[in-house]
Amino acid sequence: MALITQRGNLAEIVVAELSARIESGLYGPGDKLPSSAQLCDEFGVSRTVIREAVASLRVAGRVTARQGAGVFVSEKDTKTLNFEINRIDDIRSAMQILELRLGVELQSVALAAARRTPEALAEIARAYDYLENLNTDDAEVEARADFDFHLAIAKATRNPHFPQFLEAVIGEISFDLVLKHRQSSGAYQTYLKKINKEHAAILAAITQGDVKGAKNALAQHLEESLVRYRAMLEESLPAEIAD
Repeated sequence: MALITQRGNLAEIVVAELSARIESGLYGPGDKLPSSAQLCDEFGVSRTVIREAVASLRVAGRVTARQGAGVFVSEKDTKTLNFEINRIDDIRSAMQILELRLGVELQSVALAAARRTPEALAEIARAYDYLENLNTDDAEVEARADFDFHLAIAKATRNPHFPQFLEAVIGEISFDLVLKHRQSSGAYQTYLKKINKEHAAILAAITQGDVKGAKNALAQHLEESLVRYRAMLEESLPAEIAD
């Protein structure tokens, strides 16, 4: 039983759930979706909500309606995001992907604050708690935990393209995160406290539904890394070029 009781756009929630079932293969290409009456009972919503959700899926090309037969999953699903960039292996390219992340994640965190559900908030909180309590010297493990926090926020948008984008560039993002998590032991503890404080501010704003506050907290979190990268590049330039 998937009775919907959360606040927010009910049709969006139904679309997200049906999309997840299609993506997982529960409803495969050519499969018939449950009837409107069945979906109304399952989700606890009106026929109007179901009609709006199905219409949204039809416009996206995920399902097709057959007169007198019902609604079926499209044979060819063209929704998968395919995003490729060159491998990141230096500070400059890491800075470039961070600039891209900043643009995408500002919108992501804003939508997460506006559309959050109890389940989404719980997932973000779990990712935050795991990272905060992580006790390891492995920078790659810490980087993955850091990434998972941002991924949970992307999922909270209820727009599958945001988490798909982050997962498509996880290798490039991880290069940046590993760099940040490889600090000298003395400065590193101070750095971790700072990062955890920034993550806590982002989580608090999303929890409160504070769109502006969430964007500000996310911007502060990522822009400081950009400033640091720019400073590192300037320091690495020969004196005659830097001048």
